[in-house]
Amino acid sequence: MGKLTIEGRHFKLDGEVFQIRSGAIHYFRVLPEYWEDRLIKLINCGFNTVETYVPWNIHEPEENEYCFEGICDVVKFVKTAQKVGLKVILRVTP
Repeated sequence: MGKLTIEGRHFKLDGEVFQIRSGAIHYFRVLPEYWEDRLIKLINCGFNTVETYVPWNIHEPEENEYCFEGICDVVKFVKTAQKVGLKVILRVTP
């Protein structure tokens, strides 16, 4: 994964200057069988990072009732992004 730090006006990843170039893919709007394909297309567009938010209302549709399977499997999405070589920015929402 690497260590991301800030030095002056630069991000550094493992001590090397790193420019975050991110594009958004909302995992819960794409069928899981297409995640890898879409993430590779993001790389082909020149991005090195995928950004997505985590819509809590789909993960907890009812109080104390949780869903992290299928289209809601955020862990699988993140692991797929890492597998193809992308960094990930997760934005958790209320």
